[in-house]
Amino acid sequence: MSIAYHDLKQAVLGSGPMGLIVSTLVAQKYDEVILWIPDKELAESLRKRRQTEIMGMTLEIPQHIEIVSGLDQFGRDDWAFHVAVPSRSFLDNLHSLIDTLDPKNDYVFSFFTKGILESKYRKRHGFVTYSQYLDHILKEKNFTSSSIAVVNGPSMVAELMEEKYTFFNIGSEIKKTADYLADLFLSHYVHTSTTDDIHGMEIIGVAKNPMAIASGIISLMPNYGTNLLGEIMSVGFQEVRDLAMKYGARPDTVMGRSGLADFIATATSNRSRNKKFGQKLAGELLSGQEKLSILDKVEIFFSPKQFIERESNKWHDNVEGTYALSILIELANDIRLPFSFHRTLFDVLTRKQPPDSLIHLIRGTKTSSAPSQLIVPKKQGLNLTSGIDFQSLLVDRIIKHINNSSGTTSRIKKQSAAIVESTQKRLSKAERKKQNLDIEKFSQELEVWQRFHVSNKDEESTLIKELIRFYVMEIADNYSPTVRESLLRFIAPIRLFSGGFMRGSMIPHIGGKTEVVKALSSKYNILYAPTHRSHLDSVEVAYSLFHLGLPVPRYAAGINLMSNPFWEWMLKSLGAYAVDRERTRNSLYLECLTLYSQVMLEQGIPSLVYPEGTRSRTGGVVPVKTGLLTTAVNAFRSSGTEIVIVPMALSYETVPEDNQFCDIPEDLGMAGFLAKRSNVYVEFCDPIPISEYAHTDDPTLELSYRISKGWKQYHKLLPNQIVAKILSENEHNVEINRSTSLVEDFITRHNGNYLTRDPEEIWEKGKKVLEKRKLVEESNQVLRSRVESLVNYYGNMIPEDADQKY
Repeated sequence: MSIAYHDLKQAVLGSGPMGLIVSTLVAQKYDEVILWIPDKELAESLRKRRQTEIMGMTLEIPQHIEIVSGLDQFGRDDWAFHVAVPSRSFLDNLHSLIDTLDPKNDYVFSFFTKGILESKYRKRHGFVTYSQYLDHILKEKNFTSSSIAVVNGPSMVAELMEEKYTFFNIGSEIKKTADYLADLFLSHYVHTSTTDDIHGMEIIGVAKNPMAIASGIISLMPNYGTNLLGEIMSVGFQEVRDLAMKYGARPDTVMGRSGLADFIATATSNRSRNKKFGQKLAGELLSGQEKLSILDKVEIFFSPKQFIERESNKWHDNVEGTYALSILIELANDIRLPFSFHRTLFDVLTRKQPPDSLIHLIRGTKTSSAPSQLIVPKKQGLNLTSGIDFQSLLVDRIIKHINNSSGTTSRIKKQSAAIVESTQKRLSKAERKKQNLDIEKFSQELEVWQRFHVSNKDEESTLIKELIRFYVMEIADNYSPTVRESLLRFIAPIRLFSGGFMRGSMIPHIGGKTEVVKALSSKYNILYAPTHRSHLDSVEVAYSLFHLGLPVPRYAAGINLMSNPFWEWMLKSLGAYAVDRERTRNSLYLECLTLYSQVMLEQGIPSLVYPEGTRSRTGGVVPVKTGLLTTAVNAFRSSGTEIVIVPMALSYETVPEDNQFCDIPEDLGMAGFLAKRSNVYVEFCDPIPISEYAHTDDPTLELSYRISKGWKQYHKLLPNQIVAKILSENEHNVEINRSTSLVEDFITRHNGNYLTRDPEEIWEKGKKVLEKRKLVEESNQVLRSRVESLVNYYGNMIPEDADQKY
C-alpha cells in the first residue's frame, strides 16, 4: 500500500461544532474542502449565510469550503475523510460512505468521533472499537490503499473557537498517516503529537465523558469543593484506567494526552457539554422540578439505557457521555470489573438513586431516595364531550385573547374590506351552483362583516363577538359516540368483503408501543400524529384506536367535504371539526380555529393532526410543518397539564391513490378504491411528552425532529417496498440469481422495523405483490420494472436511516 498523501482531496463529515471547526482548520491548508451535512435544509442555510453560532460565538465558514448534503461525489478521486459525526450515528454514516467509494482509490479516515461498538457488533465481529470495525469492512470490501487514524486530546470546542492552546494526539498504525495528519492539523494554537496505540486511544477517549457528567452532578452538592472534585476524579479515573488497560491500552496512552490530560479538561471545564448536562440534571433533581411521566417510568424499568439516551436528546448539543456509559459498563461486565462508581452514576441517571449517592459511595455511607413528582394529569371524563358543548368557553377565551393582544382589533378592521369582497365572491359562486347551505352561511357571514366594516369604535367589540360565535359554531365538532361506533360497525363488513376476508382487511395490522400508549392515555392528553399516505389514513387510524379501546380524537376536515347537511352532520358526529382553507388570510377566523384546537387539548379531549400537512406524493416522509405543533405547545403552557404526542407510522402494501401520485390516469370509483387496498400496518411510535421541550427556544423544531425520527424507526418495512427499492437502485433490472444477495445487502445497510428478515421470503413476497399490481415482470431470469415511476414510489417508502441530526 502506498498512499499519495499530498494528492488527497479533503472532506469533513458532520455539521456539529467539532465538524465545523475541523473544516475551517483543514481549509487553512487546502484551497478545496468539502463539508458534508446530511440535512439538506441546514446545508442550504449554511451555504447562504457562511456562518454559524457555536456556544454563543460566531464561526465564519470560508468561501472555499463547499457544503454538500449528498455522498455521490466521493465515488471519484482519492480522499482524506475527517469524521466528526455523533457516535450514535457513526456506523450508519460510515456504511453509507463506504458504499459510494471505489475500492481502488486511496483513502485516509481520521476519526474525531470516539467510539466503542455496541454489544451486537462486538458479539458478531469480535471487535471493540470503531477503527477495528472499519478496518474489517475495508478488507472485506477489498480496499487496497487505505489507512485509519483517531484524533483526540484536550480540545474543548469553546477553546478551539477562541484559538486557545489545544492539543491533538493522532493515532495510527501507519506512521506516515499519523505524521500527515499531525502536519495537517498543526497551527499556531493547535499542537499535535502521534502514537501507534490507536486502540487504546479510542477506549480511553470514550471513557472520559461519563466522568464529566459526574463532575457536573457533584458540583451542585452541599459542601462541594475542590477536595471532593479531586477525590471523585481520582476514583473515576482509576476505574477507566483499569478498564482501558484490561482491553489493551498502553500506560503511556492512559496517562498521556489522550487519557489523563483529556480527562481533566473534560471533567473540570465549565464549558464541557457533558459537565453542563450533569449540572442541569442535578439542579432539576435537587430542586424537585423534575416530574417523571408514566412513559419515563416504564422506559426506566424496561430500557434504562434508552431512557438515558433520550434524556440527552433534549439538548441541542450531543452529550456523548450518556451514550458511552452503558457501553463502558457492558465492557466492565465482560471482564468482571467492579466499576462501582460508574454503575452508581448509571443508577443516578436512571433515577434509581439520588445524586448524593455518588458522594455516599466515596464516603462509604448510606443514601436515601425521595419519590419523584408526577406531571399534572388531564381533566377526566371529557373524552366523549363534543366541541359544540364548549361554545361559550371558546367564545370567551377567543375574545379575551383578542382583547389582550395589542393591535389585533385594528388589524381585523383593516382586513374587513378584503374579507367583505372575498365573501361576496363566494356567495355569488354558491348562488350560481345553487348550494343552499353555502348560500345561507355566506349571506349571514357577509351581513355581519359589512356592518363591522362601517362600524364605529363602540360597536366593534359587539360585532367581533358575533363573528366569533359564527365561526366557532361553524368549526366545532358535534361528536356522537353512537354515530361513530355504528358507522365503524357498518363499514367493517364492507372492508372485510373488499379485502377478500383476509387477516388485516377489516382491522389493520397494529404494532408498536400500544401498551405504553394505553397507559398514558388514561392519565394524559393525547395528540395523535400519523404519517399521511392516503385518504384512507383516518379510517385506518380510527379502526386501530377502536380496536385498542383508545380514546377517540378530534380531527380537522375540509369544510368542502361538508357541502350538504347530511355530510356536515355525519362528519361532525364522527369528531371532525371544519377547516375552511379559503379563509387563510382572515386573521379572526385563524384565531378561532387555532384556539379551538388548543382548548380541546387543554380540556383533555384527544386530537389528531397530520404533521406533514398533506399526503406524500413521493412515498417518502414529508418534512413536518412545525406550525401544526404550536397549538399543542401553547395548550401545555396554558393549562400546565401534560400533552403526549403519539406518532403513528402507517405503512401500505398498496396505496389506492398511487397512480394519481405518479400522474398516471385512472378512473377509480369507490368500490375500486377500496378493492385496491391490501395490507396496512399501523405502528405506534415512542410517545413524546411535550413537557420535555416546552422550555426550549423552539420546541416545535425539536418535536418535529422526534416525530420524524419515530416515523422512520417504526415504519414497517414491507417486502414489496424492499424489492421496489432494490429495483430502483439497480436501474430497474435485477438478475434473479442475485436477488437473495441483494436483499441481504439491503438488510445490512438498513436498520428498521422489518415484517420479515428472511431474504428469500422478502424477495418472493415482494415480487408477488408487485407482479399482482403489474408493476414488474420476469423474463429470462431477470426481473424488470414495467412502471418505473410506481416502483420508485414504493421504493421511496423505505425511510432514510435514522438520526441525521448533527
